[in-house]
Amino acid sequence: MRMPQPIRGMLLTLSAALVLALTAAPANAAVTVTLSPTAGAVGTRVDVLASDCDMDATGDVENTDTSFKLPKNNNNAQGSFTVTEKMKPGTYTVTVTCGSDTAATKFTVTSGTGAATGGGSTASQATTAVLWTGAAAVLVAAAGLWLLKRRSNVTAA
Repeated sequence: MRMPQPIRGMLLTLSAALVLALTAAPANAAVTVTLSPTAGAVGTRVDVLASDCDMDATGDVENTDTSFKLPKNNNNAQGSFTVTEKMKPGTYTVTVTCGSDTAATKFTVTSGTGAATGGGSTASQATTAVLWTGAAAVLVAAAGLWLLKRRSNVTAA
């Protein structure tokens, strides 16, 4: 049984959108920042890992004078900072710059002393760009399907 033309067109459009979405990823993986721990009191040492950063990087903690270096280590950059007395309890953004790529994650300064908790991370803006490219491909595919369906319903006068 032969497949009708509109269905073949829809399948072709969906296939093209899928290929576009899968190949839209950047050549280099996005830098991801991971903190360990993600919360701590004054005196806590915070280890910072910038994954997929193949060069020396720099980091800083927002609204503080805390900055640090992350030397290259294989395909990552690693460094650390210590929570100072100037850092009041609250949430701070820790930003790492690796070449032209920037990634950030949150660190919470707690009051008193206590056990540190797990690690957390966020991806850089390149990941967001890939997601938006995929969403755009899906919208284009949906528009193509709608046009094909509309065209198949037109009758000759």
